[in-house]
Amino acid sequence: MWSSGEPVLLRYVHDRRVSRIVPATVVLDAPSGTGLYLRAGTPTRVRASLDGVPIDRSLPYADRFGGAWALGDDRWSGNHTLVLAPARAAHAFFAFWSDDWDFHGWYVNLQEPLRRSQFGFDTADNVLDLVVAADLSSWRWKDEDELREAVRLGRFSEAEAEELYREGERAIARVEGREWPFDREWGSWRPDPAWPVPALDPAAETA
Repeated sequence: MWSSGEPVLLRYVHDRRVSRIVPATVVLDAPSGTGLYLRAGTPTRVRASLDGVPIDRSLPYADRFGGAWALGDDRWSGNHTLVLAPARAAHAFFAFWSDDWDFHGWYVNLQEPLRRSQFGFDTADNVLDLVVAADLSSWRWKDEDELREAVRLGRFSEAEAEELYREGERAIARVEGREWPFDREWGSWRPDPAWPVPALDPAAETA
């Protein structure tokens, strides 16, 4: 287990290639789940064109994932982010705050269960997501069109896509049942100012 305040790397690995690296700070690491803090503006490594320019998120799914790519430099979004991943679950809850700590709400990222590595944690994004209101009163699917395109391109089968929807429903059941991590209030959470700023490690770019 990692200790609170330790710097780690959250890596996204697809087809045995590291496709994104985000330096993070461990908030908690317990049998119930893991919490990671992603500081706004943190340098990251992301999918980029071969000339080093990050691939534009607004491009169609096939254009973003069908061509040659390499890791390039980027920064975490303008949002402070707390990632709360229930143990063994194929989803994680992302809480977002503005740069000056106004709470924006929740995002459910459907992903492979976190795997421990020498650098921290590895996962893989599974395209489909959900957006949840700050007060947990409502939710909606996100990126359903991208999932359909991923199925068309052969990344997922129809059965696998259906399972992603079921996983999303399990995540929402956790929200509605106020199960961990929703057994407490997170909107007023703040990182310890004494925590060191995590940094990238070139050695982490190889899966």
